[in-house]
Amino acid sequence: MAVQIGFNVFFLAFIGLLLFILKKKIDKPGYLDIYSSLWFILLIGSQWAGYPYSANVSTLFVFYLAWIFFLLPSLFFYGQSNSVGPIIHNYVPNANRLRLTLLALMVISLLVNVVTVYSLSGSLNFIKFGLVALRLQGRKLLDEQSTILYQLFAKCFIIYVPLAMIGYKYKYISKLTLFSACFIGLFTCIITLTRAPILSWAVTIITASSVCFNVTQRRFYTYIFFLISPVIITTMLFGMDNEELLEMAKLYIFGGIKAYETVLSGKYPDMSFYDVKLYSIDFINYILKKASLIERYPSLVREYTYAPSTNVYTYLDAGTLDFGVAGAILSASILGAIAAYIHHKAHVTRDVLYVSYYCFINYTIAISFMNNELIRINGFILLAELLIIRAIIKPASVPFSDSSLLKKSLQVVYDRS
Repeated sequence: MAVQIGFNVFFLAFIGLLLFILKKKIDKPGYLDIYSSLWFILLIGSQWAGYPYSANVSTLFVFYLAWIFFLLPSLFFYGQSNSVGPIIHNYVPNANRLRLTLLALMVISLLVNVVTVYSLSGSLNFIKFGLVALRLQGRKLLDEQSTILYQLFAKCFIIYVPLAMIGYKYKYISKLTLFSACFIGLFTCIITLTRAPILSWAVTIITASSVCFNVTQRRFYTYIFFLISPVIITTMLFGMDNEELLEMAKLYIFGGIKAYETVLSGKYPDMSFYDVKLYSIDFINYILKKASLIERYPSLVREYTYAPSTNVYTYLDAGTLDFGVAGAILSASILGAIAAYIHHKAHVTRDVLYVSYYCFINYTIAISFMNNELIRINGFILLAELLIIRAIIKPASVPFSDSSLLKKSLQVVYDRS
């Protein structure tokens, strides 16, 4: 026990020093806070959760290494400079185009969800399951019957909520419109009682707010506390007593670390034959499969372990399955480097492309205790959608001689000096 306490203290002290240095360079809350808070809870909580969640010291060592290598790219990326400089006004959107695009996305998203749920309602057993039928049966039906429109627009709040915040920041839309965008986003999540989209909605609001408005460290954590409450409320609707809820929370949060041990020890229970046996390039495999170039590749849905009974292995699983511990470190480093870069671009441009994608990156971090969103095709589809949206709302050019923009830019530089 004493050795394990010393082990934790050593790594936490070292990571605390790294965070102290980084916080001197990066004065805006964001990806560092989300990752470090989550990883602290996972590492310390799993050791206190008891059997079957307590991981071996070797597993904890790999997770501490992953935490460190997530932070290191930020240290090299920012160097001596601060993460936020003067706002680049080339990304100021056209007011009318922004309003029309925002309205179109909100309406399409709402209609797609309502029509889809209505079309599925005849197949749902509300008498037996009540509202939970939306989760127990609706999720399977959606996987089987969802359309391209549903895939593209059902959960596109990750685009229109940041777009609404940018519009409100530039005084293009009212506070009521901003509130409506946030509410519609939440409604499209809870309509099927699924927790991951609700978490994505919460992270989107937290992230976009931190970029568009002056959010202090304390207020950032306050937003986290209040905005994850819909996830908890949705979980409580499943009709479990307190003990069952506690056990489910342990499994949901800490199960992945212990399950990851089977990957680390080379005992992952997947003996299937694949045309391409690389877990880390799921998005490429998906494209190859659609092009009929391959037949079988590793599924994103992992095999179940039995102690604990779970099929999530944290975001480090794919890299470790392919390349061992080096793959885990590489996965953490790539995520950390992308997060550092997108954080910087989102803050200095307030461009919907970077702000929305920063929301996606922070969601990837928030869900990292379960899986790796970066290896999925979803992130690339989102990037394509954002490029189209930006092309629609961005003016052809922003004249350098625009005195109001020039004055604002000079004022920012003056204030920072």
